[in-house]
Amino acid sequence: MDTKRLIVFGGIIAAIVIGMSFFSPKLQMKQESIKLPVVSVSTFSLYEVAHAVAGESLEIHPIIPLGTDAHMFSPNPKQVAGITESALFIYNGAGFETWAENLKQTLPKTTQVIDMSQHVALIKSEGHGDHDQGEEHHHEGMYDPHYWLDIDNMIKMTQMLDREFSKLSPVNAELYHGNAAAYIGKLQKLKSEYAAGLAECKNRTLITNHDAFGYLAKANHLENVSVIGLSSDEQPSAKNIADIISLVKEHGVKTIFFEEFINDNVSQTIARETGAKAQSLQPLENISEDELKSHQTYLTIMDENLKKLREAMECR
Repeated sequence: MDTKRLIVFGGIIAAIVIGMSFFSPKLQMKQESIKLPVVSVSTFSLYEVAHAVAGESLEIHPIIPLGTDAHMFSPNPKQVAGITESALFIYNGAGFETWAENLKQTLPKTTQVIDMSQHVALIKSEGHGDHDQGEEHHHEGMYDPHYWLDIDNMIKMTQMLDREFSKLSPVNAELYHGNAAAYIGKLQKLKSEYAAGLAECKNRTLITNHDAFGYLAKANHLENVSVIGLSSDEQPSAKNIADIISLVKEHGVKTIFFEEFINDNVSQTIARETGAKAQSLQPLENISEDELKSHQTYLTIMDENLKKLREAMECR
């Protein structure tokens, strides 16, 4: 090859190299700029199910900050703007988010709204009967909104999001079906572990500071007694505390449960008065930063809850 041809050939190679270095970043930037559909969810249980079904194909955005009492939360303007830009806004419903009912009326038509309480089996709060899934009206305060603690409802939530995500992103429908089936399998295993683990217990009375465990108690045939009602900001009466102290002594209850995000002074007082132990139980309304960092999930936390229940109730 003569010198002239070498110069020409070298120029061509240089041009190709320069071209590749010029276009590659542009292609990379173009790929990075592709935005996934955003799904905004209120509670931790909704985040858990949504992430389990969607994987990395959707951007699942939790609205309530880590470590926050979900009952007391209200979104600020920046958080509202984020919900407004979402393809889906999924909230717990049944009166859990006092802010959601008004907010959903202001959202654009491009944001689909799902009240998950419309797709699960609810139980009514004290003084009401059970709720059949077919009823249309969900009056605030009438139904217990902590329905995710019934594992069957978590399965219903998973099936619901499998359907909705498949509509939102049909190209990923098979992914969603597979992910949902795998997660439901894990939930069914957890349900079996609860049934076996709480089948034979010396004491079946569950005493907590906040009435968040009604679904768990009903699903596992436990007697559910709480110091305050469904909302974490209620204040217990002196009579109610005295009645629970008497109940603890009468039934020989060994453990009074409290929640990490709620003041535990009353639970600690009852424990001191009765000689019982005060211990945390996670209702999974939200999780802490430490729980997130240690890769805690609904499944792992529910497993830990089961261990605590078995010890407290002296189960075989």
